[in-house]
Amino acid sequence: MDPEGQRFISNRDQQRLLHHLELGDAVSWFAEQRRTLRHRVALDRWHPAAAPDWLWSVGLPLLSLADQWQGERRLLGLSALPGCGKTTLGQWIEAAAEGLGLSIQVVSLDDFYFEADQLDAAMRGNPWGVPRALPGSHDLNLLKDCLRQWRQGQDVQMPCFDKARRDGRGDRSGWRRCDADLLILEGWFVGCTSVLSPELAEAHLESPLTPQELDWRKQLQPELSRYEDVWNSFDQLWQLRARNLNAPLIWKRQQEATLQAERGASLSNAELERFIRMILCSLPSSCFQNMRADVVVEVDPDRTLRRIHLPNAIQDSLSSDSLTG
Repeated sequence: MDPEGQRFISNRDQQRLLHHLELGDAVSWFAEQRRTLRHRVALDRWHPAAAPDWLWSVGLPLLSLADQWQGERRLLGLSALPGCGKTTLGQWIEAAAEGLGLSIQVVSLDDFYFEADQLDAAMRGNPWGVPRALPGSHDLNLLKDCLRQWRQGQDVQMPCFDKARRDGRGDRSGWRRCDADLLILEGWFVGCTSVLSPELAEAHLESPLTPQELDWRKQLQPELSRYEDVWNSFDQLWQLRARNLNAPLIWKRQQEATLQAERGASLSNAELERFIRMILCSLPSSCFQNMRADVVVEVDPDRTLRRIHLPNAIQDSLSSDSLTG
């Protein structure tokens, strides 16, 4: 990544974001990032082709929030569809935080999957044949207990999940200590809330929902509602929102090709097609498009960041100004 490369987030969007987060004016904030060389920290953790908006409009504002919240236990939700780039973002945040002496940890909702037998039982019979990922596949009691203890100032052991175990069906693989001031919980349906029945059959797909898919979509709504206590405990919720509902198809295929090239292992074509179909069919698109996040960043299919919306602030207006810093 070139921190001084072309950016697409407008001056107006950037300024409104910084004001919303109480981080000051853009001129002073940009000057401070450069003076302290924060914009150069852990650059090797980004993909070489990553656009600098990921740094200036997402990564560095999150670090600035952590600075602001030092000494307090704060929980931030990060929602993005698979393959968008949130894993890379999370790895950079942890590396940058370590380099700057900030107390931040990124935890995946995926790490709270049930153990093997209970996970298999929860996923049995789903029409997409996926072994995990759906609402209802997570140990919510364990997640809530961990978050409660962490909020109380305790050092907590949080689970780790290895997706490669059991021939790719996955299983729990140990525990990780969590004692950070700022905890970021990321996941593909983090922040999604249950919807009313008329929206359940809504789909924007070349192939309509099958009766089995629609039945499971209905079954998943009460499961999804059980997560809302966790979402309501967030101090802030950020969403990386796909501008095109078919973007996960592109992102996930690229992600699997990278895994195959780097590790010699990836989903088969049939498994990949079933997984992508699950992402597109299991929850109505309104769950993502109408999410009431504190910060919404629009992401193009090529992972370019285009707009920032603040649903709790004044309505955004279109701007074609490019950000020059």
